[in-house]
Amino acid sequence: MEHTNDDIWVSTSEGAELTGYNRDHVQKLARDNWNRDENQRLIKVKKRARGYDIWLPDLVRYIEKYGYGPHQNE
Repeated sequence: MEHTNDDIWVSTSEGAELTGYNRDHVQKLARDNWNRDENQRLIKVKKRARGYDIWLPDLVRYIEKYGYGPHQNE
């Protein structure tokens, strides 16, 4: 299977699942970064009709710096 750069974008729900952060926290993180000037964002963000997509490599760097969030109750 060939991968493209589009494969590295994840929804906030997928980002939450991958990191263990609460979905609301990842949505807030995306929204806060969206509201910054593009050159000041910690995480690249795309606004979609259904919410936000975030750049997975930036999210990985974020969790390396701040750690994984508490896992959601299943």
